[in-house]
Amino acid sequence: MNRVEIEDKIAPIIESCRLRFAPGSSETSNSPPTLESLRPDIRRVSLIASLASSVLERDSDCEALEVGSGFGCLLFPMASLFPKIRWSAIDHPSQPFAGRERYRTALRESNCELALLDLVHQPLPFSDRRFSLVTLSEVLEHLPTERLMAVLSEIARTIQPGGILIASSPNQASLENRLQLLRGKSILDMPDEFSHAPGLFGHIRLYTTTEMQAAMGKTGLNLERCVLESNNSGYRGDSESSWRRRIYRAYERIENKVGALRQLADTWYMVFRKTGEAP
Repeated sequence: MNRVEIEDKIAPIIESCRLRFAPGSSETSNSPPTLESLRPDIRRVSLIASLASSVLERDSDCEALEVGSGFGCLLFPMASLFPKIRWSAIDHPSQPFAGRERYRTALRESNCELALLDLVHQPLPFSDRRFSLVTLSEVLEHLPTERLMAVLSEIARTIQPGGILIASSPNQASLENRLQLLRGKSILDMPDEFSHAPGLFGHIRLYTTTEMQAAMGKTGLNLERCVLESNNSGYRGDSESSWRRRIYRAYERIENKVGALRQLADTWYMVFRKTGEAP
């Protein structure tokens, strides 16, 4: 299945996740209408799924973990695309959807189990070397820097030798961030605690691919593949026809054709393989 086919399959799943479980939804009604495009999530998830397909054996029958499952925009599509994989997921106990029966039922129907814990302060409730695949998407940038290595080490502990970790995060060295610095502005606002999820914060720290490769290497995870891609036009501008969104969309097309620009993309996706224990 190529990436376009993956996107066609996962788009309705992601839309359903947003309507049923995103902030604003409830047990009895869907979320309020939103102008935010589904495209960023569809592109993000399709690339992670493509990377997983490239490193997993066909029809893999194994166990996998998603760290920071949120309202399921990655978890449920991955469960659909890889039906033989038994999924576990973790998220923070303050997430408003975590206790909803609708969400719990969807997890059971997708052969997924959810554990609620504070990743920053609590160990993972899984045995050593349990998982063949772990996904860690859009989580690293929310972690306090002083706890980063402890969290990565704990995740690495649960991965089998030869197992895979697929991580994604905003690229600190992106073109947009460089332009922000040239204008004398910070690339990050002061991290605020989410009102709907106490204990969770916005972006605290962004990383370059070189930084993350070094950090993962200290836990026994070695880089196997790295892809950078801009996916920011989906949330620029007020509508699909806005001039800002058109400009960003045009830049993405140029970036796809000019390899050198890829290093300035707004998001990195990295595949790590556990080849041994941490040094």
